[in-house]
Amino acid sequence: MRNRFRGVSGAVALIPLVLAACGGGGTSSVSKSAPATCQAGTSVKIAVPVNPPNVVHVPPYVAQDLGLFKAENLDVELSVFEGGVGAFRSVAAGSVDVAGTSSEPAIQAVAQGADVKAVYTYAPNVDVSFVASSKIQSPSDLKGKNIGIQEPGGFADTMSRLVLKKYGIDPNDVHFVQTTTAGRVTQLLAGQVDTGVLHIDQTINIQRRSPGIHVLANLWDVVKDYEYSLYMVSGPKLKSDPAVFECVVRALMKADRALYDPAQKQAITAIMVKYTKEDPDVVAQTYDQLLKAKAWPQNEGIPKANVQGTIQALKNANQLTQPVTFDSVVDLSIATKVTAQLGRKDFPY
Repeated sequence: MRNRFRGVSGAVALIPLVLAACGGGGTSSVSKSAPATCQAGTSVKIAVPVNPPNVVHVPPYVAQDLGLFKAENLDVELSVFEGGVGAFRSVAAGSVDVAGTSSEPAIQAVAQGADVKAVYTYAPNVDVSFVASSKIQSPSDLKGKNIGIQEPGGFADTMSRLVLKKYGIDPNDVHFVQTTTAGRVTQLLAGQVDTGVLHIDQTINIQRRSPGIHVLANLWDVVKDYEYSLYMVSGPKLKSDPAVFECVVRALMKADRALYDPAQKQAITAIMVKYTKEDPDVVAQTYDQLLKAKAWPQNEGIPKANVQGTIQALKNANQLTQPVTFDSVVDLSIATKVTAQLGRKDFPY
């Protein structure tokens, strides 16, 4: 008989977040003894943001196609969402067991009382650029323009507001326009929005099609110590069923380590092309850049300075007013245990 592993029950409304207090945070008591094992056929649903994914988002697809979930006795369904906000809502509502999301909605939800925890990440650091149409040649040209975002309160919204703040542009002096995942590129090309927050492969693709579109700011120069993504789970379920989460994190960490293995590069490049549906040359260029940037983790993956920096950035962007701490957002007990099992890598996260 298959086990259905469920996340936190109840619904959550995001943005704005309206959450009943769900109890305190704290750290689950996960044993650091021998690796936990999962019963064969344990069914787990993982929410993955962005459809189709960009190269940076591929670790769960790598774990799936390399058989790493199966090796942990997991029957994993990857449930695809338009963005991080939708993915986070799904774990908060209990429709998935693990949600990959940008950090902003998770931190905002915890600040308002949601009992959810970050246990790992698919990419710790920001890898995006703020790109602009040819009509914007300097930051002052942003006034009155259409700023492309995906969801209010989501990653692109926050990144755009931080760029505006950097250049002294009042958010009231621009127009925020929501796009779909695909619309981040197509609406910019069509002139329906004037800016976009794009990943490396998206930037390469759009500049091939329209050379006038250019990078106005690289976000890694705008924000420091910023946690791009988190894998979120239900706090109560983390405490009651830690073995399943351990199996999930172990498979994901093995996938992340495989991304750096030259012997597996050809196979992983094929997986990237399969799921991103991008030109193989663009995928190859992006993969190389992300490897150099150490985009994917090999150990626990969530530096405390990154989460604290994200909290401060959200405050700076006026998107976070309630107090929240690293320990209320993150529980690294499982990732620390798995890192010890697999052996710590000489890597910053």
